[in-house]
Amino acid sequence: MADSVVSFLLGHLSQLLQHEANLLFGVEDKIQSLQNELEIINAYLKTSSKGNKNNNKEIEKIVLSQIRDAAHQAEDVIDTFIANVAIYKRRNVLGRMLHSVDHAKLLHDVAENIDKIKTKLKDIHERNIKYNQESSNQSTSATEEEERKRSLQRLRRNVEEENVVGFVHESEAVINRLIEGHPLHLNVISIIGMGGLGKTTLARKVYNSDKVKKHFNCHAWVSVSNECRTRELLLGLLQNLMPEHDYESRSGNKIKKKGKKKHNEAVSNSQGFSSLSDDELKKRVWEFLKLKKYMLVLDDLWKIQDWDEIKDAFPDENKGSRILVTSRLKEVALHTGRDPYYLQFLNEEQSWELFYKKVFRGEEYPCDLESLGKEIVKSCGGLPLSIVVLAGLLANKEKSHREWSKVLGHVNWYLTQDKETNVKDVVLKLSLDDLPSRLKPCFLYLGIFPEDSEIHVRRLLQLWVAEGFIQETGRRDAYDVAEDYLYELIDRSLIQVVRVEDIEGVQTCRIHDLLRDLCILESKEDKIFEVCTETNILIPSKPRRLSVHSTMCQYISSSTKDLSCVRSLFFSNPDYFVASDKWKLLTKDIKLVRVLDLDLESSKIPSNLGNFIHLRYLRIGSDFSFWSVPDSICNLQNLQTLCFGPPTGFVLYGIPISFPYGIIKLKHLTHVYTNRPIVLRGSSSKLDGEVMWRLQTIGFIELDEKTTYLIEKGSFPKLRTIRVQIIKGDVPTMLLCLQKLMHLNELEIQVQLDEIFVRIVLNPEEVLQSLKHLTHLSILKITHLPNLETHVTMFPPNITKLALVRIGYLNDDGMKVIGSLAKLQIFILSGSFDGSFDSASCFDLNFAQDGFPQLQEFQMADFPIRNWKLANGSMSRLQILTVDNCPVLDSLPSELWSLTTLRKVCVRKPSDAMAAMLQNLEVNNECELIVE
Repeated sequence: MADSVVSFLLGHLSQLLQHEANLLFGVEDKIQSLQNELEIINAYLKTSSKGNKNNNKEIEKIVLSQIRDAAHQAEDVIDTFIANVAIYKRRNVLGRMLHSVDHAKLLHDVAENIDKIKTKLKDIHERNIKYNQESSNQSTSATEEEERKRSLQRLRRNVEEENVVGFVHESEAVINRLIEGHPLHLNVISIIGMGGLGKTTLARKVYNSDKVKKHFNCHAWVSVSNECRTRELLLGLLQNLMPEHDYESRSGNKIKKKGKKKHNEAVSNSQGFSSLSDDELKKRVWEFLKLKKYMLVLDDLWKIQDWDEIKDAFPDENKGSRILVTSRLKEVALHTGRDPYYLQFLNEEQSWELFYKKVFRGEEYPCDLESLGKEIVKSCGGLPLSIVVLAGLLANKEKSHREWSKVLGHVNWYLTQDKETNVKDVVLKLSLDDLPSRLKPCFLYLGIFPEDSEIHVRRLLQLWVAEGFIQETGRRDAYDVAEDYLYELIDRSLIQVVRVEDIEGVQTCRIHDLLRDLCILESKEDKIFEVCTETNILIPSKPRRLSVHSTMCQYISSSTKDLSCVRSLFFSNPDYFVASDKWKLLTKDIKLVRVLDLDLESSKIPSNLGNFIHLRYLRIGSDFSFWSVPDSICNLQNLQTLCFGPPTGFVLYGIPISFPYGIIKLKHLTHVYTNRPIVLRGSSSKLDGEVMWRLQTIGFIELDEKTTYLIEKGSFPKLRTIRVQIIKGDVPTMLLCLQKLMHLNELEIQVQLDEIFVRIVLNPEEVLQSLKHLTHLSILKITHLPNLETHVTMFPPNITKLALVRIGYLNDDGMKVIGSLAKLQIFILSGSFDGSFDSASCFDLNFAQDGFPQLQEFQMADFPIRNWKLANGSMSRLQILTVDNCPVLDSLPSELWSLTTLRKVCVRKPSDAMAAMLQNLEVNNECELIVE
């Protein structure tokens, strides 16, 4: 970890010397001298071994710890100096005169401290040479690097759920318990076993089985964890039980009107379910489930009281419903239901099968490695987690007797050092020690998230970049390199994939709680981060990164943590409302912070936000009701990512959030996400010519005169993703400005004009005409563009994903135009059907011959379609079909079932005739049919 700290500090110093010389006036030579010393140290760190080949591991560990502490000290001195100088620079002439003595003392102190740090670094390095700690160069050869890249490319093409080995009998046994037993009463079935034994994997296999999906008409999965909060669990259940559009509408998040008189109503609605009490949430869950034959999974239940808190939310209406619980604790399993299923260790045959499938990935394994491989597997004791992690380690090594013998030797060495150590801990520690230095901080950082949480990949990658973990990128984008690191950790079985999409790749991930425990332990020792819980909140410490997992009230009233040097601060308490005085308590000591990631509710952003000049990443999640961002945000010259709202939260149409126009001065800003449209305030007269060279994403912005002016002036030359809302003006003319965005890859258009006015004046043909020159555009979503259904004439030529939302219907000509898009892979068609219809509103959907040649996924929702006809050769590569809430559609095209590529069909809320047809339908084994 010392090398990542030094590398980050070097990059920081280089950037300061190059771009912020005015802040360093008086100490430039000292900073330059420190940089030179650190470069020598960094060269040593990069060419030294990771310690496992060194005969003096303890001395090496001490040396690395001393280097890390010295680098941290240097970082604190310089960042504190810069923060103070920034405040001094913002003063007027009189203020500077009054504080000139303080400033002179500041210069003297920082110069003296830098000299002391340089002396310390030299002493460390000289002592290290004295004890002969210089190690052989282990730099990766060009050939190895190319092979690593090729391996990553293969992995990206085939990221899917791990093969489940050894659970055939087990899954059948659990499925039988779910389906058999008392046919009507609610039953709770539990799977019990130690950590790493595969309880979640088995439960997932059962949950996804065709037999279970057909037997129950309602399914949901929630992770409980040792840090269970009843409220979050109930909200998670509601979100998993309800289709997304139902959850949004019931949460009050579909807001279409604008104006101050609607603001209070909008704020109230936006809180949705989160404004309900725990008892009210239980009632909502109960009401949703009472008429259904449901199957729920509560994964990783730790406490009896957690079950007692939520069990009243599960109705027993004699429908034959079931709840599947996984737990490590026998008393918990027995409390929830009788006769738990005890999961056993894998036998030698099952262990070997799991191991070689992971190591060789479907290829034949060399016979000469089998005996040694089985010896390695035997050391894992039949524990699946240990086998998978150890296999992930060996999959990235040379497949030779020498390398495998070395790994087995390390396992045996660890076991002989401490008789109390078990194989599981040895394997996990060995896999951590084997990580390249570039991956180790990224992996350990995962422990900062709450136990069993589903981590959004976009958020994770942006945090890695903001923390400085992604250093050596060459000419590549840092976020692309970060994504490579993610796939490498997945390949090593250290990160589990939760949700993956065909085009966008991995969307969410998680980490096993045993690995998370290891991350927390190692991070505390290496001073990477600290997790604050109810058990350690009173223990004084001075963390550099702090993740608070206690309640906010408890933290504010009880914490003894010193945050003067904290660089990253995480809070996860989405139901806590932060008043103005509480903001002062939270932020008073964090002057050096680089990352603020806060799941909180608030009506106001603190006005002192601009004082955190080192801030690179700012996220205020959960629902929020503030509608203005203070001008001081323009002081955050290092800001890279700005996010207001959940990572993939709901969108609140119509209600803007005001940003100062001066935000375009933030040269490092790369990604901006809000779940409400941004409206710029203030004048542009003093900011002409400003260019945001790094900006790639604008999550949601109102396309008005100020926005179109900035786009036309070339202020966002590298922009790749934008969502725009249009509430007034000449829509086609305003959209023409988007042609200036030469790198635009993803575009979403929300039209929120008066409907009568739109239908009379707006010509969708002109709208699409204004987009035809966007040749780089790959993803396009258009919401609420009336008359679109009869005026489809063209789309940008290279679209791979197209979503048309809130449209009434599509005529045959329009469907033919869309079907001619040669690169279209995903097509989403969503109507505005609200449950009531007449015969005049129903229509037929016709797919022309040989249309949609590359389409892989088709989603259709809320449409009053009578008949769907599929001509020969249409959708010949379709893999996934989803039909949701099309109540007058009584059958699917017979040609559909002859498609050889089809592997999944999901029909939600079918008509009675459709349900009967699907019930009697026989599909080939390659295709999964789901009816909900």
